[in-house]
Amino acid sequence: MHQNPAAISVLIMTLLLLWSPAAAKIVVEPAPAELPANVTFIDDEEFVPIWTVSPMRLLTYYTLIHCPALAVPVCLLYSSGILAFLGYRRASRQRPSDNPSRLQICACIKENPGITVPEIADATDFSRGTVNYHLFRLQRKGLVHRKGQGNTFGYFAYSDSLDATEEHLLMHLKNQTKKSLISLLIEAPCVSQSEAAEAIEVSRPTIAWHMERLIRDGLVEYRRDGRTVRYRLTDEAGEVLGKIRKGRTEEGLMDKGPATA
Repeated sequence: MHQNPAAISVLIMTLLLLWSPAAAKIVVEPAPAELPANVTFIDDEEFVPIWTVSPMRLLTYYTLIHCPALAVPVCLLYSSGILAFLGYRRASRQRPSDNPSRLQICACIKENPGITVPEIADATDFSRGTVNYHLFRLQRKGLVHRKGQGNTFGYFAYSDSLDATEEHLLMHLKNQTKKSLISLLIEAPCVSQSEAAEAIEVSRPTIAWHMERLIRDGLVEYRRDGRTVRYRLTDEAGEVLGKIRKGRTEEGLMDKGPATA
């Protein structure tokens, strides 16, 4: 006859609780309000509130008092239960459950890193409320995360092999002005603020504002040439753009911007 080890363990612990004479009576004595000042040695006692003691320590103390021989097996059983629970949590984080809508949204994010909620809704024909609900569940399970750029939030799958620079770049490319600036920097490295403003037909303060954010995220660097500030893509950003242009993102994401004047 097959015996369940877990059931046997529970039975042993129950018998110990019912059979042990020490469990029949519990005496609780309050700690003294103030320790005497003239005593240099007090019994080696420590008053600890029970709610500050971990369950593992409580279980260990109880087992050592009533049945020391079971201390090691009980500790091993407790540790095995914790490891089994953590293993289940890790396995559950690796799959988006069997919900077909959630699976579709997760696949959409993997195929389009940095995709936004409106874009997911358009691609899946779900309402934005439905998309937000499933994204919340996917984030709770540790399957996707979002990155913000201004008022725009894009979603990425944790399984993607994208680093921070790639994620920043994909988010910046969703803004048309930044996209035009990045394309311009590819075609004309070391462009000045005035040249960039004229090329993409925006004001110089607008160029300065967008460049500041690209510099902050490590995509653009600048140097001063007298009173002129010139911009260029960082080497890392150039490598990432090379990967993107080879097809790591959706088709048409890196259309060429306007040429320099």
